[in-house]
Amino acid sequence: MDPTDLIIQLVVPSCAGETVRLNVHRGVLCKSSGFLQNAIKPEWTNREENVVTLPEDSANTVIDYIKWLYYDKIAIKLYEAGADKLEKKAEEAEKVFCLLAEAYIFGEKIIDTQYKNAVVKAIFDAQRSSRWSMGPESVSIVYEGTPSGSPVRRIIADRFAHSAYDDSKDGYGWMQFIDGYPREALADAMKLLLCLRKSDGRPEPGVESYLE
Repeated sequence: MDPTDLIIQLVVPSCAGETVRLNVHRGVLCKSSGFLQNAIKPEWTNREENVVTLPEDSANTVIDYIKWLYYDKIAIKLYEAGADKLEKKAEEAEKVFCLLAEAYIFGEKIIDTQYKNAVVKAIFDAQRSSRWSMGPESVSIVYEGTPSGSPVRRIIADRFAHSAYDDSKDGYGWMQFIDGYPREALADAMKLLLCLRKSDGRPEPGVESYLE
């Protein structure tokens, strides 16, 4: 990072309905996003103020991205499952999965493959640390913001096909939440499950299978 580098301001909406201005060094901002590399060209920015407006992206999502740009580490704190009850585990894990889903969609939007890959790895870490899977809300976020064949959609389908089971006796889990998942997600999972049966099953893919 060059301390003499030009500062670019990203203008984003806050949860309070106001706007927030985020300062980022130009060289850092252009590190890996195709969209932002184009966005700071003179014909797209305010020539005097060097401002880029992102009216559809939340301040928290963009701030997490900026932290990743500077520190090369996903800023979203993972939930560590301990002795929590299943209800608590599901609630806390889903909060993290929702943030990661939004982060991935932002990476998709700004054409940043490196960031998307970092988020994919974080999703795997979140599944491992929480000992839980993405719930209806986070899966809905993914399916609303990604195209067919998206790596995260494949993660969801693989997780369903390899891990889902009748856990009715536990009183909380797959069977309780299944009606809340998007129909398209369930269809993707069913197609994969049928393929696994035909091929006598295969191991659940590792994270490398989903990186671009």
